[in-house]
Order: sequence, then C-alpha cells, then structure tokens
Amino acid sequence: MNVLVVEDNEPEQVIMKEAFKEARVHHDLYMVKDGIEALEFLNGKEAFKDVPKPDIIILDLNMPRKNGLEVLSDIKNSPKWEHIPVLVFSNSEFNGDICRAYTLGVNAYLSKPVDFQGFIDLARIIDVFWFKLVRYCAH
Repeated sequence: MNVLVVEDNEPEQVIMKEAFKEARVHHDLYMVKDGIEALEFLNGKEAFKDVPKPDIIILDLNMPRKNGLEVLSDIKNSPKWEHIPVLVFSNSEFNGDICRAYTLGVNAYLSKPVDFQGFIDLARIIDVFWFKLVRYCAH
C-alpha cells in the first residue's frame, strides 16, 4: 500500500518514518512538505511523474503555501482523487478546524501524538484499521 504523508515539519517526517518502521508497518511512505507538493504528487508532475497513486493520504493542516484544508478541498472535489481516504493529522484541537475538515470530507481527524510511542501506536492503528479492516472502491 502507498501512503502519502503531507507534512512540512522535517523532524515529524522522520518520526513518522521511524514509527512505521518500529511498528513493523510495511507500506511505502511518500513524503511531501506542503500542499503544493501534495497536488504535484497527485498529478504526477515533474519530480513525481513515476510515483504511484496513494492508497491513503495523511495530511497536516498547518503548512506553508497551501494549507491542509485547502488541499483536502481540492482532493475531495476531484473525481480523480475523491475516493482516496484522507486522514488529517494535526496539533490543532480547534473545533472550527475539526468541523471544517469533516465538512470538506475528511475520513478521520487525528491528533498528533506527544511522544514517539504514540506515533508507533498510531501507525499500528492506521495499519490495522485502514489497511486490514476497511474495504475500498477499486479505481
């Protein structure tokens, strides 16, 4: 399975990679640093012309250039991508962000863990729920 992680914080990108590895979750993780790169990835532009379509997207909210809510809106309003599950992964506990994300069609809104063990636990939960229990529409 292919997981696109949209996260502008490089240390958190490293933590995500290490947490998936430590959790023995063996999916291909692709990292991009902002919303513009996420859309370039999805469109197969330039540096991303040979990447596979993601099976799931883990999306941070607070990013430069194009924020997570804008990217979520673009994804869920595109017939090419609307079926891809999107998990918002954010430090924001602001109810307005949470409600807006669900209004735009997010599949789940997850709080970022405070420690490495929390990231490992979350990687396992994502793996079991989204890759073993949930069934997808084939496109």
